[in-house]
Amino acid sequence: EQQTSFEFYMHDNVFVSNPSGIPVAGANGSTTTFAFGTVIIIDDALTLGPSPTSTSLGRAQGTYLVTSLDASTILLTFTAVFSDRNGTLSFHGSDKITDPTREIAIVGGTGIYRFAQGFAVITTTSSVNFSAVLHFNVTFQH
Repeated sequence: EQQTSFEFYMHDNVFVSNPSGIPVAGANGSTTTFAFGTVIIIDDALTLGPSPTSTSLGRAQGTYLVTSLDASTILLTFTAVFSDRNGTLSFHGSDKITDPTREIAIVGGTGIYRFAQGFAVITTTSSVNFSAVLHFNVTFQH
């Protein structure tokens, strides 16, 4: 077993002309608001730096669900598919997006990250009109 740590950025864009996240369900059938009950499917870019033109590392593919009545917390579940790392990492946890720093679990992995267990510390580096850049600092055993 070894411990690995690294960082990446996730670029999430919803309600824009070229989205990487699509609302597929919501309260009262609405998919046009970010409110309690909204379900969003993501295929977000993962990069080495905070710029969307930074070196690509892969994609974050999964879902998030707005799970608090005040829309401040989401259930984030996705797999980071790394294009040059020969493996994936699976993330799952409650993310109170209004907090400056939060933590979710790494619950598994494949390839060189098989049996991964650990955590990710998340900070939001920018957020404008449902487009956010999230910084992930991950530490895990595998």
